Amino acid sequence: MRCTILGATPLPSAAAVAPVLPARALGAASTSTSSQLAPAPPRRQVATQCLAGGLQQPGGSGSWLSSGSRSGGGSQGLRRRQLGGSSRRLLTQQPPPPRAADIVGALEAGADDDGGSPALSHASASTAWQLGSPYDKEIFLLAIPALFSVLLDPIMGMVSTAIVGSTLGTQALAAVGLCTIVFNFSNFVFNFLLYTTTPRIAAAAARKDSDGVSQIMSQGLWIATTFGLSMSVLLWNRCPAIFAAMGAQPEVVGPAVAYMRARCIASPAILMYYVLSGTFRGFKDTKTPLAAGMVGNLIHLGLILALVFGLGWGVAGVGLATSLSHWVALTFLMANVLGRGYVKVGDLLRPPSWAEVAPMMKNGIFLSTRSLLAMGMLMWATRLIAGFGAVGLAAHEILRQIWVFSNQAYTSLDIATQSLVAFHLGKGDRRSAADVFRRTLSLAVFAGVLIMGGLLAAQTSLPGVFTQDAAVVQQVKLVLPLIAVFMPLDAAASVMDGVLLGSQEAGWLSKTMAVTAGVCAVGLLASQRLAWPLTTIWFVIKFLAVGRLIGNAWRLWSRSGPLAGELRKAAA
Repeated sequence: MRCTILGATPLPSAAAVAPVLPARALGAASTSTSSQLAPAPPRRQVATQCLAGGLQQPGGSGSWLSSGSRSGGGSQGLRRRQLGGSSRRLLTQQPPPPRAADIVGALEAGADDDGGSPALSHASASTAWQLGSPYDKEIFLLAIPALFSVLLDPIMGMVSTAIVGSTLGTQALAAVGLCTIVFNFSNFVFNFLLYTTTPRIAAAAARKDSDGVSQIMSQGLWIATTFGLSMSVLLWNRCPAIFAAMGAQPEVVGPAVAYMRARCIASPAILMYYVLSGTFRGFKDTKTPLAAGMVGNLIHLGLILALVFGLGWGVAGVGLATSLSHWVALTFLMANVLGRGYVKVGDLLRPPSWAEVAPMMKNGIFLSTRSLLAMGMLMWATRLIAGFGAVGLAAHEILRQIWVFSNQAYTSLDIATQSLVAFHLGKGDRRSAADVFRRTLSLAVFAGVLIMGGLLAAQTSLPGVFTQDAAVVQQVKLVLPLIAVFMPLDAAASVMDGVLLGSQEAGWLSKTMAVTAGVCAVGLLASQRLAWPLTTIWFVIKFLAVGRLIGNAWRLWSRSGPLAGELRKAAA
């Protein structure tokens, strides 16, 4: 039950206020006199009185908010008539009732009575673009660790790219770039394990269903192990044919194969990591995956120094260092899962039936189709760029690393949005889910604008961090402003993805990507026929963000969307 002070800040019922306000502010009497007080009105009556004229004192008709300046009158006078003898003297000596600001301050320090929403729940739509929001604490507790976590891999990817480009040369850099596209494609197809695990674990955790948590996690790990091992075998055996089909030049294929065969042994670890990371997100814990990532990347850096500079293993050493770091991070997460009792050993050892994994696989088909379409467009673009030679492919890899790294600033808000929206929708609270989305959307767009400004300011100096090849640097300088300008749109589309993933709208996401990829394919076909340059191909790639933005917005603001028209109501 809530009332409003001056039409602004929501307050809980009198019963909810009592635990967080000082006893003297509530006019508490001793045990011997409390039985003489009139009984407190029911919660519904208290809420009605609140809306009529201020927060009422239990047992009286006076208002704390309206009688604060009437010494001896109002509720104080009424309570003196209700009490007698020594009780009258005790009440007369009490301090004045609390002011509205005192109540609000106490409430801000407390938690909401349902344990889920912030203490000041249901911020209006107009607060989404203000400097502060009652949801900010919960958002940032999830987003900040997630930001550092998702930045770790791109940072190490950029370190690897810089080491390869400056130490091993342009051909090795082109080989790593080509291999990275293929490897990421093969694993991103299965990232549905992350996005389907999070909302299902969140729902089970909200119900305090420990058996459900264990079973969901075990089923996901079985799926991850099966697909991960299959993908490792496929990439090891077929990578030369894959690179040839992509149009890679002979001097690039050799080092690309060496890198891929060292890299593909990490496929099972990456897919199992998706499941475990989704589990922690379902528990609204992004700190543990951050710790796992930090441990893994420290191992990564140490192994690169040892294998590349110490043993001279070249691109194969870079790939092996990356693979081993993934297994270390997975081991760290698994130890935490077992230590906290999230999963039972019996569930891990029992292969799941098809009926048990069918819900995850159904959404997985939709999300895999989406990933296949998006990565397929990127691979097609990479194939076109491979025809430009080692210079064009090296520039493309540097641009891709910058793009991926920059995206992480608002991808963390996507993660927070998915976790919180899944939690609130699991409780049936669409209004809070809509409020969280509005706030994270405003924060993401703001972050996108800041990143755009930073990239534009650094467009002349940033390429030199990755390579000293003048031709490659020139290509990067031409395309970087285009990537920068699209950053705010990328940010908005990413947060909208988080809402739809948290509400398990996998089917809509797949349909949106199908339409978007169709338009993108037309652009890439034109690029191939008309021999368009690198800048134009990247412009076509960026349409993937524009299409996602349009499709996601259409769904979210529709009356039949997962937020049930809450966004339209707020706009009205």
